[in-house]
This record gives sequence, structure tokens and C-alpha cells, in this order.
Amino acid sequence: MTLNFGWQKEYTEALLELNRKELPWRIEAAEKIIYQRLEELKNAGAASTEELWAINDALRGLRVLAKTECPPQYPSEDTAPRPAVAS
Repeated sequence: MTLNFGWQKEYTEALLELNRKELPWRIEAAEKIIYQRLEELKNAGAASTEELWAINDALRGLRVLAKTECPPQYPSEDTAPRPAVAS
């Protein structure tokens, strides 16, 4: 059974974006609509387990996509210069 959720369109567009300059914007748009949906579910007090699992998987996929395919915009912990340690 295939489930369709309203936020899946933006999520799919982010996954299929080939232009690296557009990709961060697509990821941001997908995350925004997914978090809006989470807020709706929270306010309604009802959520399907299937949708919550799908949201969790989608957010994890967007994080991996951003980490592997988007150029860094800010220094990460791995690449940021470390402060000198006084001896």
C-alpha cells in the first residue's frame, strides 16, 4: 500500500533536484513543510504511525542529502579551526 502525504511533493522535489545551487533551497522547502505538518499533527492530537515513520525517514534522508551533496555554508565542527591550547 502506498501512502500519500501532502509534504511528499516537496520532499521528492528535493531528492530529484540535480542543480546543486538549487538543492539547498529545495531541502529547506521540504523541511519547512514537513515541520509544518508535524505542528499540525501535534495541535490536532492525532497522528498516524505510518506518517510519523515516513516523516522521520524523510527528515533523515534530507539531512544525509544536505551533508553529502550541498556545499558547506558554515564551518562544521570537523573543518572549523581549533583554538590553541595554552601549555
